Amino acid sequence: MNPAEELKNALPNSVLSVGIQTNKPLAVIKKEDMLKVAAKVRDMGFDNLSVITGVDCVDRIEVIYNFFSYKKKQNLALKVVLDRSSPEIDSVVSIWKVADWLERETYDLVGIKFNGHPDLMRILLPEGWIGYPLRKDYDMKTEQFVTIGEDGEDIVSTDGSNLLRGQ
Repeated sequence: MNPAEELKNALPNSVLSVGIQTNKPLAVIKKEDMLKVAAKVRDMGFDNLSVITGVDCVDRIEVIYNFFSYKKKQNLALKVVLDRSSPEIDSVVSIWKVADWLERETYDLVGIKFNGHPDLMRILLPEGWIGYPLRKDYDMKTEQFVTIGEDGEDIVSTDGSNLLRGQ
C-alpha cells in the first residue's frame, strides 16, 4: 500500500481521493482538515517537507505539498483545492518549521493566504508590489518600478515617478 492509500485508510473523511502525480503517491484532501492531515503525515514518518507551491487553474487554486521520508525512502504529495476568489488555508508552520519560508514564497507569488502563519509577508517582492506573478490574471503589461526610500524602505510605483526623487 502506498502512503496516499495509507493516509486514506487512516483518515477516510479527510482524504477526498488518491492517485499518482509525477510518479508520487498523491492524496487530495479537504481544506478544513489540513492540520489534522499534516500531523498524520508527520506521524507516518514523513520528516521532510520539501515544497509548497500553488497552481492557478483558472477556476480554482491548488496548493500542493511534497513530502519525503528519509527512513522509508518514500515520497508523498498532498493537494488541496481552494476557492480562486479567496485562496486560503491553515499554515503548517506549527508542524514543519521550514513551512515558514515555503508558505511566504507561495503567498508572494500565487497569493495564497496561510491562516495562522507567524509572519506572512512577501519574501521575493517588495510589500507594495501589485498582484501575484504566478496567477493567470497577473497584469504583465503594467510596469512596476522599485526604488529605496530615505529610510531604506522599498517604494513601488507604476509610473516611474519614484525614480525621479532626489533629482
